[in-house]
Order: sequence, then C-alpha cells, then structure tokens
Amino acid sequence: MKGYDPDFLGKPVPLPTFSPGLIGSVLEKPELEHGVYAHYHNYTVAMNKELRTPLFAALNIDQALFKSVNRSDNWRIDTRIGAENQLNNDYYRSNPWDRGHLARRSSAAWGNSAREAKHASDDTFYYSNASLQHANFNQDEWLALEDWVKDLKLDSSDKISVISGPIFGDFARSITPAGRTTALIPAGFFKVVAYINKQDALEVRAFIMMQDTDALKDKSGRNLFNHQRYQVSITEIEEKTGLIFPSQVPDNNPLFFNETSEARNNANVHDFPEHIEVDHPSDMVGVGDRRETVLDEKIHVYIAAALVNASGNEALGEWVSIINLSNDRLNFDGWKLKDPQNELSLQGSLAPGEAMQVGPLSPIRLSNKGGTISLYNPSGERIDRVKYPEQPQKFEDKPVIFAKRDLTVAA
Repeated sequence: MKGYDPDFLGKPVPLPTFSPGLIGSVLEKPELEHGVYAHYHNYTVAMNKELRTPLFAALNIDQALFKSVNRSDNWRIDTRIGAENQLNNDYYRSNPWDRGHLARRSSAAWGNSAREAKHASDDTFYYSNASLQHANFNQDEWLALEDWVKDLKLDSSDKISVISGPIFGDFARSITPAGRTTALIPAGFFKVVAYINKQDALEVRAFIMMQDTDALKDKSGRNLFNHQRYQVSITEIEEKTGLIFPSQVPDNNPLFFNETSEARNNANVHDFPEHIEVDHPSDMVGVGDRRETVLDEKIHVYIAAALVNASGNEALGEWVSIINLSNDRLNFDGWKLKDPQNELSLQGSLAPGEAMQVGPLSPIRLSNKGGTISLYNPSGERIDRVKYPEQPQKFEDKPVIFAKRDLTVAA
C-alpha cells in the first residue's frame, strides 16, 4: 500500500518528526513502517496513543488524476494500529461531533484508473484518519479551507502535499460515551500546504483554525471566517503540536514567528508571531510580499453597519455607515472603502461621535454570500476591517450591525 511520498513534488517534503515532549505519546508498533507510520493509498498517518487520535495525516494530491467515485462511508478500525489506540464510532454517535477526515476523501480520490481512485477514497474511512470535529466546523470553516486546497491554483505541477492534524489546548473539551473512557476534543486544527510555484520553487502555506465558540455556533462561516482561519508560521504549529517539520518547510513559508530586522523593515511586520487573516485567496501572503500597515486598534474610526441585501436595484440600494469615535474632527477626502476587488473614494468630514452613510457603493459590491469591507486612510493604512455573513432573502433591507465593537467615543 503506497502512502505519502516525500518526493512527490519533485522537491523533498519529508514527514515531520517528534519533539522530546511527544516521546512516549507516539504510537509504536512493529506492524507500522519504522514502527510509527501507517500507510494508506496516497496518505500516511502517525498516531498519539494517549489521545487515540492522529498526530498528523500527510496526503499527496494529484489534481490531474482526480476521479469521481462513490463515497463508501464504511468506517473501520485499522487492526495494524489496534482498536485500543483509536476512537471508534461510540465517540461520534448521537452527538454533534463529526468524524472529521484529516486526509480528505475527495482530495485523496485520485489515481491512474477509477479503480485506484476508489481504493484511495475508501482508504480514508479509517478511524485512524478521523478526529473529533464539530459539525458546524467540519462542514463550514474547515470545509472552506479544504476546498481551497483541493482547487489550488498557485501550483505549477497539479501536485500538492498536505499535512494536517489536531491541536489540543490547555482547556480542551472532552467526551465520555457510556461505558467508554474519556477522550479529549481538539481545540483546533492545523494544515500545511506545499507545492511547486510558477517559478519552479517550493512554496508553503500554513494555517491554524480553532474550534472555538464562534466557529461552532453556526454554519455561516464558510463565507465569513470570523478570524477563525489564519495563515501562520510553521514554528507556531510546531509549538502547539510538538511536531518538528523539516527545514525546507519553514524556510519556504513566508510568515515570521520571531522578530527580525528583515520582518520589520522589508516585510512591514509589527506583531509576532505573525498571523494573516484569510477570507479570500487574495488575502494570502507570499514570499517577498510587503504587509499592509494595520491601525485598527489605534485609530477610532469604524465601519458601524452595512446594508448588504437591498431590495430592488442592489447596486443603488447598498450602503455602508462609518462612525468617527476619535476626539478630533476628521477629513475623509482621500480615504477609501474596499471590497476584495474594488475600491471607492470617500469625501466629507465627521465631528467626534458623528456618522455618515456612504452609498451607492459602485464599484464596490456587497455579496449576499458574505464578504469583507475594509477602510483605508490616504496613506494606504488599514483603519478598519469587518466581515459580514451570508444575507439570504429573509434579511432583505435589514442592515448588518457590527455590534461586537466598542462604539463609544475614545477617551
């Protein structure tokens, strides 16, 4: 059975190793390669014997060889790993916790023939490839990230290597099925994506998504990520998991963990470890990209509300409300409102505590499927950024109020 190939991309991306803190937790059995690695079609897993959950699943994806195959849903125990080292269906039955694939079924379903792809698809239905993911997270925020990976367009070879796994926080939730021992629920998940870019160089993107209260409350996050999806540094993932990635992985990931003169002067990074909010592919940071200056916490001007789903001609009916909560009258000439593709120049002024309604917004368009709006000053510094959820027909002519903000005049 062929598992993860570290040379799949033509440039090596070896499996992560384990820090001293994980020694004793890593499952070792003679049935596994090097006593540790369980190989499946197109992917490989290493297990945490104490938590009975994967430490990671490493998956090779060949976009050119995807096949459409039937989903089996036949979840099984891998006898090589042992039933005592896996969470079986008792932990997923009659509760909101999904058997969250770490190696995604549809991304693994590739091969030179439909038969090969079917074997690969079926091979993802082992409990050794599952982790406790809340339904509102697994079918929402995490799914959106999985879709981005499967449809990745940054690569030049149609080949992608992906390493995913759980993160356990200091105050993890737990679940105790009747007659079974307690299992910890991951606080979040990481995903490391490696590919060969258009310049024939190895490039890496890394993400952390947390299963926190905002992520679990609904399924509106697929279009509105509520700060749940971050592009992060590899070092942060290592610190949160105890895994150690080979040097070529952090070396080809563009985000900084520690403060350096290069980060501050060349990349305009001011907070470490570095997190980049990602709501659209255009938000991602590549090697050599200079970060925008963010003054959200320093300048007390806010996007207070927006009418996204206007009746009639939406291009004419959409509006955004901006409020000045600083102590000074501000001139907005040269300021800009932006959506991910377009921008609108502003004008006028506001006294402290005053607000103005901006509309029509053309060429900005507020998508009823959810999106982001950003506000910039004349120097190109970001002053505010808000995210709004999907606005179905029942929300027509009902403004989105960004109410979780402290809308009081600054002292």
